[in-house]
Amino acid sequence: MKNSKQKPSLAQNRIDYIVYHNTDDVSKLLFEYGFEAPEDPKHLAEAIKELARKKGRKVIKELIQIHPDKEAILKLSQPKEDNFCGACSNDSYNTESNFCKACGHSNYSGTGDEDSFLNQFESYSDKDLERYYQTIVKRSNAQANDKNLAQEVQMVWNEVRIRKEAKKKEEEEPKPQPHKTFSVTKDELLLFGVVFIAGALVGHGLKFNFSNVK
Repeated sequence: MKNSKQKPSLAQNRIDYIVYHNTDDVSKLLFEYGFEAPEDPKHLAEAIKELARKKGRKVIKELIQIHPDKEAILKLSQPKEDNFCGACSNDSYNTESNFCKACGHSNYSGTGDEDSFLNQFESYSDKDLERYYQTIVKRSNAQANDKNLAQEVQMVWNEVRIRKEAKKKEEEEPKPQPHKTFSVTKDELLLFGVVFIAGALVGHGLKFNFSNVK
């Protein structure tokens, strides 16, 4: 019989998968917690599992960050750029018709449709418009060669700026002072009543005295 070295299984569980495919980063993680990392991947996997049992979710989260397939997994969970609408964040945008079925948004497609492009923002609140602006800025940074997208960023920024200036001007304008109207408080009304009664009694007393003189 020939003696053959048995290789460790690479897919015993998720932690084993991370250890066998990213040994260096797992060793660094174990070292950061004050432990010496074993050279044998099998022993390394056992050590990191023991650390996860003691430290709990914190270690699990850190293991996820060094998962060898992290980028591929994240790409699968993200919507495709072709059908993602920056206005409503739905996956219902159609690049062929330049139209989003969910909110009706159309991207800027070139010179000649500036007015129709800007008209669609009339129903947007200031907050919604700024959110959309932040979205297309990120897209423009990722697609630096897209001139239409760069021009769209500029036009939306102008719209945001105009709204901010109009709002600031409105806040700075002095508000008309309300006309002062004559009003009587409850205490003043009571005082008027007392004075009126006192005057009536004084007048009656004088009349009585004059009649006696006669």
